[in-house]
Amino acid sequence: MAKATHEKEKKTPEKEPVHAAWTTYTAQTARVEHAATGLKEFLSACKTEREAVRWMEEKLLAAGYKPIEKCDVLRPGDRTFLNWKGRALAAFKAGKRPVVEGFHMIGSHADSPRIDLKPKPLYEDSNLLMADTQYYGGLKKYQWANLPLALRGEIHTPGKPPHAVAIGENPDDPILLIPDLAPHLDRALAERKASETIAGENLDVILGHHPGARGANAKADSKDAVKKQIAAWIQKNWKISERELAAADLALVPAGRARDAGVDGSLVASYGIDDRICVWASFQALLDIDKTPEKGAFFLATDREEIGSCGLAGAQSSYMELFVLELLARQDRQKRGGSLDLRRAFSASSALSADVTEAANPLYKDAFDPRQIPLAGNGITIMKYSGSGGKYNGGEARGEFLARLIDLFTTRKVPWQVGSMGKVDKGGGGTIAMYLAQLGMDVADCGPAVLSL
Repeated sequence: MAKATHEKEKKTPEKEPVHAAWTTYTAQTARVEHAATGLKEFLSACKTEREAVRWMEEKLLAAGYKPIEKCDVLRPGDRTFLNWKGRALAAFKAGKRPVVEGFHMIGSHADSPRIDLKPKPLYEDSNLLMADTQYYGGLKKYQWANLPLALRGEIHTPGKPPHAVAIGENPDDPILLIPDLAPHLDRALAERKASETIAGENLDVILGHHPGARGANAKADSKDAVKKQIAAWIQKNWKISERELAAADLALVPAGRARDAGVDGSLVASYGIDDRICVWASFQALLDIDKTPEKGAFFLATDREEIGSCGLAGAQSSYMELFVLELLARQDRQKRGGSLDLRRAFSASSALSADVTEAANPLYKDAFDPRQIPLAGNGITIMKYSGSGGKYNGGEARGEFLARLIDLFTTRKVPWQVGSMGKVDKGGGGTIAMYLAQLGMDVADCGPAVLSL
């Protein structure tokens, strides 16, 4: 009845004042396009977690943030950060209330699936120099063959700063390729499952093939001639021997910059959107805080989420607790940040586990629960729980916290939708939410819905 009354009283389209709405739409569109430009620059520049950490540290220093070791006292409004061994980063803007009374955190992960070089990578076979590899994270192996790849990472030498490596990104650079088998020789392809299309040990990449290395005038001692040439190139340009490659952190990632997609340019296509889109967005939110917040603002970019948040810089490691202890110590130098205050600080805090989910894909509708499906461009997703099957290996937000979050988004006119990870027993995935919750924080998964994740 209310709808019918409204439609009866509604003016004709020709007489409706549409200018105000159009102006609002245009302003919002301009803001989104500006944000997309910054996002594409970040995604293009930062294709590993180490590159992301270096990029963010530079921006933090320019914005007046101090490394925690140079921050003697923490007062309201002060800004500090922890670069955790080059692999993860935590930053904090102190609020009016002390750290022990809690803070607001947005946490995301800066790592993405990729293909790493093994410690002893070089071998020559069939006149080609190959690099032995090990894939990282839950990638679809068949997607990486015949794909233009770049080599990104760092060379480490004792007593010297890391030497950054980036080959395959500039237009004049050579690219790298993982060779696939021609369809003429792969007649058994139909008999294999998609997961068996390419074996993990067949993701080795071509590093070189010099036509002059083996020819009619090749000497008898020309065994591994291509490998020797590349090893000499490594010695000249990276200042390390082939043996010292064991200490290098080198990864293969898709080559090329982030691009607009669609004939209308309405989408962003890039490697590493999971989860560096959330890293970038939450980092910009931190830098945009111009006033002293009531509670401290805590930014977190962690590593190893793609393989279970384990290891030195994963969400299960101790560096978050160390950083909060450092913050507590600088606010109350007599207590020096005790373990009881640490637990109180975490339990009084709330967090968003900022991570992406899969948007509805019109080509694969059977993978989604149609009643829980998030749409691209339909607002940020809020996920009450993650995990797979019977909610295994996932986190779940308390209803009380989720109600507060929904009210906050609705009041601030933030478009949001319910997110999910596909049908029960067919989909699912984990985030860092469960590890933040283990510290005592209220936490919910929240992030954009992404196509072709």
